[in-house]
Amino acid sequence: MNSNFSLLNNSKKTIAYINKQLINYPKSEMVLKQNMEKNMYEIIELIFSYSISDVERIKLKYLKDLIIKLSMLDFYVATSFEKRIISKKKFESTAMCIVEIRKIAYGLVRNEAKS
Repeated sequence: MNSNFSLLNNSKKTIAYINKQLINYPKSEMVLKQNMEKNMYEIIELIFSYSISDVERIKLKYLKDLIIKLSMLDFYVATSFEKRIISKKKFESTAMCIVEIRKIAYGLVRNEAKS
């Protein structure tokens, strides 16, 4: 299976899952909600940028930026759990999805660094 496809596919599934949760965020946490939404769209943008780019150094930069965005998304989800906006089960399942995407991204980084 193509790594780019699995990276994009897993990201889309995770983002769809998080979007379902964002509906229930209180209005007092609008900034957190907006940051999560913005971050999720940037993740997809970085994956497409990585796929389209031909220069290995630039591809590596997009992957590293993707890992940073994933870490921020993980932070936002953890903050949501700490503020009791989402349940422990939703937090754990979302975190596991993010970890899967991060593993794929790190594998691609290793692959790009070798070539």
